[in-house]
Order: sequence, then structure tokens, then C-alpha cells
Amino acid sequence: MRWAGAAAAVAVALSGCTGAEPEENVPAGQIGGNLNFWVGLDTVDDASMAKYKSIYLDPFQQQYPNVNFKLSPQNNEGLTQKIQTALAAGQGPDLIPLNSSVAIPFADAGYLADLGGLAEQENWKDTIFPWALDIGVVNEKLLVLPVSYETLVLFYNKTLFEKHGWQVPTDRASLEALADKMVAAGVTPFANANADYAGATEHVLSCMLNQVAGPGKLHDALKGQISFTDQAFVDTIELMVSYFQKGWFSGGVKQYFSTPDTQKMAKLANGQTGMFMSGSWEIGPMNEYFDDSGNQWDWAPLPPLAAGVPSNVFPLAVGDAIAVNAASKNQSAAKAYLKWKFSDKEANWQAIKEVGDLPLPFKFDAAAAPEGIDPRFLTQYTAISDASLAKRVGYVTWTSFGGAAESYLLENEDKLLTGDLSARDFLAGIDKAFKQDQEKGLIPPVFETTAR
Repeated sequence: MRWAGAAAAVAVALSGCTGAEPEENVPAGQIGGNLNFWVGLDTVDDASMAKYKSIYLDPFQQQYPNVNFKLSPQNNEGLTQKIQTALAAGQGPDLIPLNSSVAIPFADAGYLADLGGLAEQENWKDTIFPWALDIGVVNEKLLVLPVSYETLVLFYNKTLFEKHGWQVPTDRASLEALADKMVAAGVTPFANANADYAGATEHVLSCMLNQVAGPGKLHDALKGQISFTDQAFVDTIELMVSYFQKGWFSGGVKQYFSTPDTQKMAKLANGQTGMFMSGSWEIGPMNEYFDDSGNQWDWAPLPPLAAGVPSNVFPLAVGDAIAVNAASKNQSAAKAYLKWKFSDKEANWQAIKEVGDLPLPFKFDAAAAPEGIDPRFLTQYTAISDASLAKRVGYVTWTSFGGAAESYLLENEDKLLTGDLSARDFLAGIDKAFKQDQEKGLIPPVFETTAR
């Protein structure tokens, strides 16, 4: 299995298309039949299904009234494995919800239909961010479409900062000085904890990789031009571990491992902790907990923590993605759904407003937002969009690493915090796993960055 090079991935994927496939040119009124649709929900109940249908299905059926959805509600937990099992049996949904980490194995198994003709017809190479579209190109075919994108930022308790006259950190010196002031005031610097989701350490690690080693080093390592044992990565891990050893995350490693999300967010909202390194997906929970506390939150770009690392950089990640089942008996309707999803911007805004969905990977237009959208959401996604277009971007492990390296990271990152694994040994393991992925062609396309 080989990923196409990022710079030419979409061009290659589309250049071989002589035109859209017949099922992609069928008029809307002639598209019908059954469409098997698995609905992934955190809570499977009638109310959740009704909300999902009103946002994600009803607007489509207004345009395609002859399509009949055969709905199968599924709990999000374990959904990928369920889908893989069904696909292996020649079944499964017509539209496959997935994350980018399983794109290659699913493509390798022949589960995913080619979307190149549809992309050419819809001119997606000029509307979807190139870095996001590249992620879905495998073996010179566009097989996966990203339906949301996200970044990593620094959230903070704005009310607490104003009360103490604290400024948002902009470099290592100001961050460490602020952390010391917080500790002196009885405030834990960072709210991060992983009791409910062990993989949350990966979020901190990805932040630190972009802040210390920097996007340029990450790019070169992902391209195989330098090793992950490079001193810049050693410095990254050692600095991260030192911050944990100082008790800056949840008050100590023990508390970091034992603090559930509800307590983590409540402490940030009430001012027991001051900051939170995490992703765009946290905006909904931030609003929920801060509304209850009466305090205000805000966000800022991650501050660079090493010389030569630029400011105002946004690590990029694909959130959710979607593909068409190669074995689908109704690819016309499945592709029509994708066509609708990437053209109905009003429906996308409705999903953002009503359920906290993340935007499609297009240039973000805050002026088109309906009334009631959180202005902090608008400023954050305007900044991410501008950074995407300027390529002032970084990389996250769950989107840009291969499967073996990602698995090694998840299995071993907490050993760094307990002192059971050194930075150099950890990085040697990452490097070995990365090379295994590289030899098998399992590294996702490496998009370019100007953040050097």
C-alpha cells in the first residue's frame, strides 16, 4: 500500500479521470432506492436519533426525496471495529464513517470506492483545503473525504487571568513564569488529565512536539529526512516530562491519571486550574462548564517553547471522515449524499450551531455564520483557515503518523510520566515503528508547512 506524495496527491488522483462515472451524473430526481446508513451516537436513544435525522438526513431528502434511509443507530464506542467486521463479511453501511488512521487498511482491503470522478465533477480540489483532501488519497485514488478539521490550542480561564493580571504566555519564559505565579497563587497551571481517556496524553504530546521541536522538524521526520531520535525531539519529551514532574498538570502525575473529565473541566471553570492544552473539539464542553461557573474562557495559539519555533502556528488534524462502501449496491445515492454534504453550507452551519459540529475543511467564512454562534469559535476557525491557506501549520500524531508508530505511542506515552521509560528509549521505539510504517507505505501524505 502506498500513499501518493502530498504535493501532487489530489492532482494525480484526478488526472486519470476522463469524466464523472455514470452514477455521479444522475439527476437528483432519478436517484432513489435504499441507503444503508449507520448513525454513530454517544447515546443511542430516540431523542438523539431524532436530532441527528433533522440535521444530517432531512435536508438531504428535501433534495433527494426518492432516497430511503435504512437507519442503524450505533454507539460510537467500538464503531470502527463493528464496521470493519461488517465490511469483511461483504456487508456494512453504504456510507462508511471512519477516522484517517484506518483509511489505509480499509483501502488495502478493497472496502472503499473511488471518489475521483465525483471530486472532479464537484471541483473539490479548488474548494477543500489541499492538505485535508490529500489525506484521503491512497494508491493515487481519492477514497476518503474529511468532513471536519481541528487544531490544538491553549484554552484558559479568562476571568482568572483578569483577576490576577496575568497575560497569555507567548514563549517558554513567559509560560514558565506564569506557571510559577499560578502555583504561588494556589492554582494548578494545566487542567489536562486522562482518567476517562488514556489517549489524552497524545494531545499534550502533539502540542509539545509542535511547540518545542517545531513543525519544520516534524515535517522532516515524517518525510524520513531526519530520525525521531533527533535531539529536538529528545528536548521535547524531556521538557514535557519536567512539566509533569513539577505538578503543572492536574497537580501531579497521580492526579493526572485519576482525574475524570467532569472534574477536570469543573476545576478549569472555577479557577482551580488556569489553562488547558487541547483541541477545537473542546469548545462545547468549555461553554457548558463555564456557563455553570459564571466565569469566562478564551483561547490563544500554542506558544513556541524553543528558539526558532515560530508563533501563531496551528497543528492540523482531520476530525471525522467518510467513504463510500465499494460493495454498495446504491453508490449513486451514496455519492449524492457526499455531493449534498459538501455543498449545503446552510446545513453545515445548522450542525455547528445545534450540536457543536466542526466545520467542513473549506475556507472559513465567519460572516456567513448564523446568529448565536460563539464568537470564540468564529475567531478560532478563522485563524485555522487562514493558517491552512498560508501553510503556517503543524502536525498531530493521530493524523500524520502511521499505524505502528501511533500504536507504540499510545501504549508507551504514559510510561514517560511514571519514569518507566526514558525520552531516548521512547523516541527510539517511535523511530523503529515509524520506519516499519514507512517501509510498508503506511505514512499519510505529509502536507507542507511554512512554519520553520
